[in-house]
Amino acid sequence: MNDRATEPADNLAENAPEQYSDSLSIRIRGARVHNLRNVNLDVPRDQLVVVTGPSGSGKSSLAYDTLYAEGQRQYIESLSVYARQFLHQIERPDVDMIDGLQPTISIDQRASVRNPRSTVATVTEIYDYLRLLMARLGDPVCYKCGEPIRQQTPDQIFEDIMDLPSGTRTMIMAPIVRGRRGEHREVIETIRKAGFVRARIDGQVIDVQEPPELARGQAHNIEAVVDRVVIREGIDERVRESVNLAIRHGEGLVSVCYEEERGDKANGTQSVWRDVLFSTLYACPHCKISYEEVEPRTFSFNSPYGVCPKCEGLGVRVRFDPELVMPNIKLSLGGGAIASWKGASAQAQRKHKEALREFMSTAGFRWNTPLEKLSDEVREQLLHGFAGKGKLSPSHTAEGEHATKPDDGGKTDGQFDGVLAMLEKEYASTTSDSVRQRLDTFRSRMTCSACHGSRLRPEAGSVRIAGKAIHEITAMTVTQAAEFLGRLEFHEDEEPIAEPILSEIASRLDFLAKVGLDY
Repeated sequence: MNDRATEPADNLAENAPEQYSDSLSIRIRGARVHNLRNVNLDVPRDQLVVVTGPSGSGKSSLAYDTLYAEGQRQYIESLSVYARQFLHQIERPDVDMIDGLQPTISIDQRASVRNPRSTVATVTEIYDYLRLLMARLGDPVCYKCGEPIRQQTPDQIFEDIMDLPSGTRTMIMAPIVRGRRGEHREVIETIRKAGFVRARIDGQVIDVQEPPELARGQAHNIEAVVDRVVIREGIDERVRESVNLAIRHGEGLVSVCYEEERGDKANGTQSVWRDVLFSTLYACPHCKISYEEVEPRTFSFNSPYGVCPKCEGLGVRVRFDPELVMPNIKLSLGGGAIASWKGASAQAQRKHKEALREFMSTAGFRWNTPLEKLSDEVREQLLHGFAGKGKLSPSHTAEGEHATKPDDGGKTDGQFDGVLAMLEKEYASTTSDSVRQRLDTFRSRMTCSACHGSRLRPEAGSVRIAGKAIHEITAMTVTQAAEFLGRLEFHEDEEPIAEPILSEIASRLDFLAKVGLDY
């Protein structure tokens, strides 16, 4: 604050211009808040006044803790006793007199809390309108083969069920409620009156005669159990009738839960139950992948119906970074190519070598082979692994010495998890804080490999407008998005839907451009 602020009040009054009379000024006398020392000051009203000075000179003490605090206090005291009980009482600032002050407001500068789920599009509500646009006018395609999503017939659903291995225990169900809050007592009663004995609520099969109490504020899934069968010959008509019944009660959807054996003979097998959703509304004719009806929540990365299940809607995951794990490919595995294995005990080294023995044998390289002599594909599989049969590229061992290749031409049966998965398993299972801290140095925030940063599940990322998915539109700048959306053309039947949505988006993009955020 400059020296003028500490001049005597008489001098300020003498030096003040005529237009700054008492009625047009805020008169401060004897301000002693915080580091202010009996400051006397006249502040002109109805003008923009800037208080300047070095740090610690009392700028904030004068503006916020004196003027703003006293204005708020005087305003609250003018209210009735009844109204004052609901408001925070502000103490009178340490000042002799403040005259000419009206009720005040304060715009405080503070750093906003960064939310990793918040984007420019979500803050401005542009994303809400984009979700509505994609749900109403987007073209869904299969995320595996790219074919347009078509309806499945009851016969196709029946054939898919009968293609399950003989002896498979199966439940055929009709989805009634999907992700809706409420107690849903009337739904259970409707299922009972329809003649069904059982229902599955949130994954648990219950007797409809004794339904559980459901939390009103939680979202629930309720399916009527139409039939429980074991796949075998001679039950075609029963399954076909159950499918048709499930379609009728599920309004086009059929949910099938069947038992599946996983594992191998060496490690033992275990039974797991797998859910498959069939739809007479949306399905890929080639991949036989069923899709739920596209809704606005399908494109929300804050909803379980749209969020990527791997990164949970953040677009990134804290994982082992390949560049940190394998920083120098000139080294061999035995020479420390895997940085996180350096300094490992002899027992740990033997464990690592045994885990990689079959992969090295199949790929045709040795423990002391520099990794730069391997093909890019083999190095990729060394890190990330593969499932099923993998085709390995030719590699070399020492200088001029070709690797011994197996008779199967480089194919390997089974599964190899890869070094990164081995490290993740070690990180998750260790009970040593020192080991966990050491492994943490090789981890970083990386783009999610499942959604590639889109934050959405594959079904949402495969719905497109003019060839663009919703995450591709939000990746544009404001200017690019405005140009893209401005060029969209729709059929005359779709215009009444598209026009109001695009109008809302355009007005918000225009505002962002006007305030200088077009980049």
